[in-house]
Amino acid sequence: MGMSTEGIRIERLVPQQLDELILAQNDIFADYIIPLRSTNQFFLDYLKSVGGDLTSVLVALDEKRIVGYVTPVIDGHEMWIGGLGVRPAYRSRGIGTKLLREAEEACKKKSVNTVLLEVIEGNDRAQRLYERLGYKLTKKYITAEGKPCQYEGFGKLPKLSSLADMMYMHERSYSGTCWQRRKKAALIQSAKGAEGYKVEGGFVLVRSIDTSGFIPFLGVVPEARGRGIGTSLAKFALTRLAEQGAYKVVLYNLNEDLPTARMLDKFDFKITMKQLEMVKII
Repeated sequence: MGMSTEGIRIERLVPQQLDELILAQNDIFADYIIPLRSTNQFFLDYLKSVGGDLTSVLVALDEKRIVGYVTPVIDGHEMWIGGLGVRPAYRSRGIGTKLLREAEEACKKKSVNTVLLEVIEGNDRAQRLYERLGYKLTKKYITAEGKPCQYEGFGKLPKLSSLADMMYMHERSYSGTCWQRRKKAALIQSAKGAEGYKVEGGFVLVRSIDTSGFIPFLGVVPEARGRGIGTSLAKFALTRLAEQGAYKVVLYNLNEDLPTARMLDKFDFKITMKQLEMVKII
């Protein structure tokens, strides 16, 4: 089709367009590396979990039809791109580039100087787009899956934790992780449907949905690391999920480093996906 965005305009999403946006998302991600089916509530919950809202979403319109979108979320001097996509029939026309540049220009007016995003390893088309626009690879994050198991002797029994206690430990233990995991909004949203537990120096969230288990957060404050607290909390979490009837457990957006690799190996978790963090200074 050529690199033409003639007739395509970029506007802010209005609440009345939410249904159309979800239809567009489901078209956009039907052929994705990991196919995604969204719903209105799923998307709204996701926005809350990263500290965003509908007013931040930009859409590409062909007349009244949404053909692409980008979800920029601003926090202080940082902006994170929570989603970017174009309907298959409209690709290779420069619409993704136009959406991202519009998002960058909008955030410059709000004193943002750093833009972050993640791309799944293997999504070469998207990675080339970001590199062409000046984004540089900084870190890798991994997703892993394993099975829950009943453990004994996992150390001091964790106690139920208040959100305030977890937020304090979260801020200190997640400072070096990916954008969406180090933000308070992510912990607050995850805690609504999960059980939170703590020990001195660490905390963990566990959640089960049908037969799938999740450990959304497991953190140990810096001065308490190297004492086996993380391993003990993992054993407790896997035991709790086994008690809840989960058949598999998913861990999202973990740092790709030696301590994480050792923990995954200890519990026989397999890496299922890698994400590349990319950053641009504007």
